[in-house]
Amino acid sequence: MSQKYSILFIADHASNFIPEHYNNLDLSSDLINSHIAYDLGVKELSIGLSKKFNASLIYGEYSRLLIDLNRGINDPTLISTISHGTIINMNYKLLKNEKKFRINKIYKKYHNSITDIIENKEINILVSLHSFNPSYKHLKRDIAFGVLSNRDRRYSNIIIELLKKGSYTVGDNEPYKGNLINDTMYKHGFKNNILHTCIETRNDLLFNSKNIKRITKILYEVIESSKKQLNKYI
Repeated sequence: MSQKYSILFIADHASNFIPEHYNNLDLSSDLINSHIAYDLGVKELSIGLSKKFNASLIYGEYSRLLIDLNRGINDPTLISTISHGTIINMNYKLLKNEKKFRINKIYKKYHNSITDIIENKEINILVSLHSFNPSYKHLKRDIAFGVLSNRDRRYSNIIIELLKKGSYTVGDNEPYKGNLINDTMYKHGFKNNILHTCIETRNDLLFNSKNIKRITKILYEVIESSKKQLNKYI
C-alpha cells in the first residue's frame, strides 16, 4: 500500500466486556452475548482488515451498555437505560461519580487514542466498522452491507459504488442514518476533513471464522480498489 494512504480502522462496539463488579448490569448472559451489548463479529473483522493493510486500529474494549463510544458526550443515549426493548436498570439514576468514571475511564480514553493516532500517523482515511441484526421488529433486512455517511459523502459514495459493482446488496444510510452529530465519524472524520465512512455488515455474515474471513476479503478488495479514486481528494 502506498504511503500516501494512511488508514485508521475504528470499531466502536467491538467488545461486550463488562467488569465483574457490574454483575453484567443485572442482565442475562444471553443478552450480554447479543447485539444489544456489542457488534458481533466486528472485533475479528477489524483485526483482520488492519493486518491486511498494515494499518492502525482502535477498537472499543467495553460493552456499549456501559457507555456508547459512538455518541456525543452530551447525547442522552450515551449511557442507555433501554436498548432494543430491554431495560438497563443499573443505568437508571446513575450516580454522578459513576457517570464521570465511565466518561473518563472509557469514553475519553478511547477518543483520545483516536486523536493521537490521527495526529501522529497523519491519517487520511477513517473506516468505522459495525454490524447489524438481520431483522428488526420482525422485519427482515435484505441488505448485506450498509454504508453510512454524514454531509461528507465523498468516501462513502466510492465504497457504495464498489460494493454494488461486486453485486452485493448495499444500503445507503441503511439500516441506520450516518448523520448523528458528534458520533465517531463526525468527531474524527468530518471535523478534521479526513475521508471517512462507516461500513455496517449484517451480523449473520460474521457468524463464524470462515464467514469473517470471507467478509474481510471482500472489504479488503473494496477498500484497496477505492485508492484508485482518491487522488482528487488526497
